[in-house]
This record gives sequence, structure tokens and C-alpha cells, in this order.
Amino acid sequence: MRNIFFAGVVSAALFLGTIPGQAQTRAYNMEVIGEHNDEVLGVFVNDADTQFASCSLDETIKLWSLPQGEEQATLTGHAGQVNHISFSGDDSMLASVSSDRSVRVWDVKKAEQMYALKGHTAEVMGVYFSQDGSGLIATGSFDGTVKLWDTEFQSEIKTLREHKLGVNSVAYSYDGKYIASGSDDHTVKVWSTDFDTKESLMTLRGHKAPVLIVQYSFDSKILATADQDGVIKIWSMPSGELLRTINAHTELIQDLAFAADNTTLLSSSPDHHVKMWNCETGDKVMDMDMGVEVWSADLVSNGSIVVVGCADGTVRLLTEKAASGGNNKGDEE
Repeated sequence: MRNIFFAGVVSAALFLGTIPGQAQTRAYNMEVIGEHNDEVLGVFVNDADTQFASCSLDETIKLWSLPQGEEQATLTGHAGQVNHISFSGDDSMLASVSSDRSVRVWDVKKAEQMYALKGHTAEVMGVYFSQDGSGLIATGSFDGTVKLWDTEFQSEIKTLREHKLGVNSVAYSYDGKYIASGSDDHTVKVWSTDFDTKESLMTLRGHKAPVLIVQYSFDSKILATADQDGVIKIWSMPSGELLRTINAHTELIQDLAFAADNTTLLSSSPDHHVKMWNCETGDKVMDMDMGVEVWSADLVSNGSIVVVGCADGTVRLLTEKAASGGNNKGDEE
């Protein structure tokens, strides 16, 4: 168990990685609200912005309230680190994936496991619940496959096998039509959610390093992807046109999240920084130095609260306090 725990609110001014002469347009206070017994690998805010979940190397999942940040429950059952989590579109269920090779589905209100899904032959790294009410779950694994599962029948629907190396992340488009996957083979593949289609619809190339995270905007018109070199790419969907490349972080990017405006993009990295971008322009609108390696981050719909999971086991809330004028451009290619 890690013993690092800093209680209380800390002024964001102490953590903003500002560049001389360039002002941030969003500023936040930071509060440590609790902790896991080991590194926090994933966080996910529910659709209603009333709750979030965190998962950890300590093999547990925790549920927390929003905006209060109070710990509500600890979910146990995995026999390995929990790599990622995702709420269902109606917030009633939570899916989790683990290095124990299982996918587990939880009843959020009861805070208990409903069932486990098995079929991957290596660590399961990515999970995304369908948000359109279909009750489907997409997962990606180091076994190189993407799987689609049916929660009603608790069974596998199809396995997608075109990646040449392990799959690090999956994302379900919010219109329910597509699944994106990012792989150690440096590619992003886009798949149809149609049950009978097993060939990828397109392969997005351009990353020069393993792709660690993929994320759709809420209107499903943008796909953001990020890699081990700290590079973000913004793609137009469903065409697959590359719109923008941003050299965002000095180390790998483990998490991305969109705000409801479909323009504000959050990124986080073990380089200690959580950043916000305008993905239409490449402008950096927030840069916060957390003072510790960051593995995961998500935000409420309007971006006023950011949830952060850190390598020291802490779970932190960033709460927006003010806005200031100015522009801060990222290192755009």
C-alpha cells in the first residue's frame, strides 16, 4: 500500500505549467479525495455526471459521487489488475477488464458483480460499453483481438482478428455504428458493429509508435487517438481523414476524453501533466502539472470537473475556478 496522501485543496496556480507570455484559458483547483492501494489505471464518468468509477493495479474498482467526490463502494472480484472500466449508456451497469483475462459486468446500484465473460487468451486492456442502449460491450486484448459481447445473453457475438500485435484500447461510437481499436502495431482500425461483419472498414495509419488510446466524440464525427510518443491525432469520421496532429506530451498518452461540446479534448500522461485542447484548432486551453505520474483522466460534460487517477494511488478532482484570456498553441505539425 502506498502511504502518499495529500488531503485538502491546492491552488491550481501551483500546478499550472504555464509558458512565459502565454495565458491559460481554463484554471482549476485540485483536491485529493481518496486513494487506491496502488496505481489508478482508469477513471470513467457516467453519462449523468453524478458518479465516476476508478480502477487500479490493486485489483479493485471504486465508485465515487459527483460533484462531492465521496467514495461510495469498492468492487472486488478480479484476480489481476483492473485495466479499464466503462459505464453503460443508462449508467445502470459497469464493465471492467483485467489482466486476469476476464470481462466483468457490475450492477452499479447494488455495487455487486452480475457475471463474468471469458474468451480472451491474454490480458484484456480496453473496454467500452455501447452508449445507444443496445447493451453491447467491446473489448480489446493483448491477444491481438477485439471482441463484441452481448450483455443480455452474456455471450460473445464476434471476434475481430486483423491487428498484428496486442490491442491497447477500444472505443464505441456514440451512434452505435462503429468500434475503433488502437494497437501496438501502430494502427487504428475501425469496425462495424453489425454482427455479421468481421472485416475492418478501414485502417488508419500515421502513428509512429504503439497506439495506446482511442476515443470518439459524442457526436461520433471525430476520433481522437494517441500513442506512446505523446502524439495525438484527430480524424474525421466516418471518412477517416486525418485533420490534425498535436505533439501533446513528452511521454506516452494513456487517456483521452471529450467534453460534450465535441471540441474540448482532455489528455493525460505519466509526464505529470493533464492538458485540455481545442481539437479544431490545436490550441492548448489548460495545462496542469499534477506533480505525479498520471495514468487516467475523464471529465464531466461541460469540463468543469476533471477526475484524475495517479500512479501514487490517489484519486483527484480538478474543479474549474476561473477563466483567463489568451491563447496557448500546442506544438502542432
